[in-house]
Amino acid sequence: MNQRPNTNPNPFEDTPPVEASQTPQENDEKMEVVEVYNPQTKVMLERFTLMLIAVGVIIGAILSVGIVYVLEKTGLTATPNEQQIERAE
Repeated sequence: MNQRPNTNPNPFEDTPPVEASQTPQENDEKMEVVEVYNPQTKVMLERFTLMLIAVGVIIGAILSVGIVYVLEKTGLTATPNEQQIERAE
């Protein structure tokens, strides 16, 4: 079924107003924890991130050595021959 589009220009208008009589302690008690992370999951994500970085460094090193080797074999890293320019006097 198709839903009607939201025609309300202010989407926050329907939310109930915050009571000013509540103290900060009461607000803290009503707040709930959104997610609790498992310590094993955190360790696994840290290891995965470090492995990705290590693999990237290794691949980068192999590519850079390969590029330098190819450039030297093709002669693109050699200095150009110096030629004397004779001045017409």
